Amino acid sequence: MGPCVNRINTAAGNQVTATYVMKNQSVGNSWNISGALSKSLYHGLMVRGAYSYGDAHNTIDPGSTAGSTYNLNEHSGDPNNPGLGRSYSAQGHRVYVQTSYTRSYLGFGATTISAFWEMKAPLIGAGGGLSPNASYVFAGDMNGDGGAGNDLIYIPKNTSEMNFVPFTLGTRTFTAEEQAAAFETYINQDPYLRNHRGEYAERGGLWYPLAKRMDLSITQDVFHNVAGKRNAGQFRIDFTNFGNFLNHNWGVSQRLVVPITQAYGAQILTNPGVDAQGRATYRLATANGELVTKTFQPQTLLSNSQTGSDVYQFMLSFRYSFN
Repeated sequence: MGPCVNRINTAAGNQVTATYVMKNQSVGNSWNISGALSKSLYHGLMVRGAYSYGDAHNTIDPGSTAGSTYNLNEHSGDPNNPGLGRSYSAQGHRVYVQTSYTRSYLGFGATTISAFWEMKAPLIGAGGGLSPNASYVFAGDMNGDGGAGNDLIYIPKNTSEMNFVPFTLGTRTFTAEEQAAAFETYINQDPYLRNHRGEYAERGGLWYPLAKRMDLSITQDVFHNVAGKRNAGQFRIDFTNFGNFLNHNWGVSQRLVVPITQAYGAQILTNPGVDAQGRATYRLATANGELVTKTFQPQTLLSNSQTGSDVYQFMLSFRYSFN
């Protein structure tokens, strides 16, 4: 089932400007698969691994209000009939491997080494929302329905289908030809756009690259009897994103170069309009004063409860237990 929102414009004494009617639809789907293996090996070595994949499609991802649900839902034409798209709650791929090794010796100590390696799409978003996927949209209202930033782009077959207009940024003017060449470069390096030329972009069709991270923990326990009672001390070091400690290019997730809307829209084309022949016109997005030519760049999150850290962190601790 998937909710559908229809907007009906009304006016009565300048008090009511829009009425939203929400209803269920018998379309949409979601599914996921998962599997796990674990094995206790010799001398205290344990290994566990798992894989899961989940996907979901619906006509709309409900927001906090009917108005935001309607106006932020990405579509390519009629907002009342948006068609199926990938949900922003789709899980995507996830793989993890967990291992630990414990060794006791001479009756007074034990060492434990634990590692957790995970690969999954990072959760990224704006306005408080997080998702592993995004949509290619216009920065503006392309179809004139009153909603800005929710119109899915058409992916041109080649540069002859592009219709850029020149614009000036600071002291530099970007010609239509320069923008077409940059967009062609962008499309060719982006697997989603490259494989869907001649189509409208799918809502939620762009997945973020899988992030690979490993956490490491080393624990040293020391036991000692004092006055016939056992006392224990524990030294511990915990590394978050240990791979980044070994190499600054490891364990770093990717984020979009272009701006992203509250509803996970990647704003690749801006300033939509119409020329004298009735054809859509637009500009190519810029970043740091240059036309964008690549989809992703390294993320720089220090800490996030759901996406993890893109830099390594470690903590040293000591605990002593009295009996």
